[in-house]
Amino acid sequence: MPEKKKIWLAVNDRHSIHHVRERGYVESPVRVKSILKELDKSGLFRTGKVREYTDRHILEVHDSNYFNYFKKVSQTIPKGQSVYPYVFPIRYATRAPKDLSVRAGYYCFDTFTPLNQDAFLAARRGVNCALSAADELLAGTRYAYVLTRPPGHHTERSVFGGFCYFNNCAIAAHYLSKHGRVAILDIDYHHGNGQQQIFYGRKDILTLSIHGHPSFAYPYFSGFEEEKGEGDGLGYNYNFPLPEKVTHEQYARILTRALNIIKKQSTDYLIVALGLDPAKGDPTGTWSFTYSDFAANGAMTGSLKLPTLVIQEGGYRNQSLGVNARAFFTGLHGAHNGKQILK
Repeated sequence: MPEKKKIWLAVNDRHSIHHVRERGYVESPVRVKSILKELDKSGLFRTGKVREYTDRHILEVHDSNYFNYFKKVSQTIPKGQSVYPYVFPIRYATRAPKDLSVRAGYYCFDTFTPLNQDAFLAARRGVNCALSAADELLAGTRYAYVLTRPPGHHTERSVFGGFCYFNNCAIAAHYLSKHGRVAILDIDYHHGNGQQQIFYGRKDILTLSIHGHPSFAYPYFSGFEEEKGEGDGLGYNYNFPLPEKVTHEQYARILTRALNIIKKQSTDYLIVALGLDPAKGDPTGTWSFTYSDFAANGAMTGSLKLPTLVIQEGGYRNQSLGVNARAFFTGLHGAHNGKQILK
């Protein structure tokens, strides 16, 4: 296959420094290794160069107080140690605690996303990967994939959580929005609350999320169907919360609805928040998607024939991560080249 027709790939080469070794912490470096092993077999990818970008692009999306805190606290935590949020200012949210470790709860919405010395460095490199891929789209590349961790889609403007620290999808979307209309399609098992909150009042960036219903699925507090945006953004946010058990046929009907909405909005650039946690056996999900299901999802998404930036989010069953990722991109690339047609 000619190099120019391959999918442009950026791998976060600093992801492995963020290795939380506490028992049960599933967001581990082996995730990237598992995916890369299978992608190498496909022949579909060409490795791209990751460029350096200034903090300005992050600060256009994330609150400066949160950014500065995250950077500062990461520098104060001893190597190999983590700080977990444990105090949350519900009634006195205007006053941030003085102690940096206690202040973690001021900027976080759960108790299992740790701060440590390397979290900032790994997440910051992920932003550079996402922006490099966005520039590739602007240069005429059809498909780009950012294989990074930690993930990002749960991070809102000023709070982190769900293993996420910087919202790579939102930062790339804002960057691309200066050049055309952008849509973010979140197909992680969990609601993309970060993009929703950040762009809730904007109409130039369409946000859609297909996920497990928040009555039983993390993050529990958002992702309801009636959340449709506000102000200028009213009608530009779509949630498709689904039951605990879903067949792929049911899911495909919802994905078709989402893709038709993207079509009707005259989208110029598509960002896909790719979660592989709808897979059978994933420890964080309840669905049972297989290799062929992910291939179908990729083919359906590719049928839009839009410049598409795929950014890795969740997916924690390492035995199937790689084959499911390869399936999705085989479908995505094959649909564009006319090798697969889904009705």
